[in-house]
Amino acid sequence: MDWAEPLISPSVSFAIQLCLEEALANIIMHGGMERDHLEIAVELEHANGMVVARVEDTGREFDPTKALRPALATSVAEAKVGDFGIALIRGFASRIEYERRDSRNRLTLRFIEPTAIGTDSPGVC
Repeated sequence: MDWAEPLISPSVSFAIQLCLEEALANIIMHGGMERDHLEIAVELEHANGMVVARVEDTGREFDPTKALRPALATSVAEAKVGDFGIALIRGFASRIEYERRDSRNRLTLRFIEPTAIGTDSPGVC
């Protein structure tokens, strides 16, 4: 997200990019499997030390705020790839909101600039 460098810190830019990649990958992989047509819209807003990312899609209803946290493997042999995208989003976004309206999912992710809260981590609320 080089376009964002003059506007937001590198740590927040990284958090936004990671979270949007995870959210969009999940929508594409799981949200439209039974549909011929899947619409996804992404909107970013920056104001007062906060970036708000909204992702809206026409996929299958899914509320990531209610998803269970995955169990951690107790050994490398038990570990598997995947299932940690939502956990990553929870770790990097300052706040996550979800609503289902008019047959559309709407995920809102908020990212607070570290200077706005006096820390070096974008995920701190």
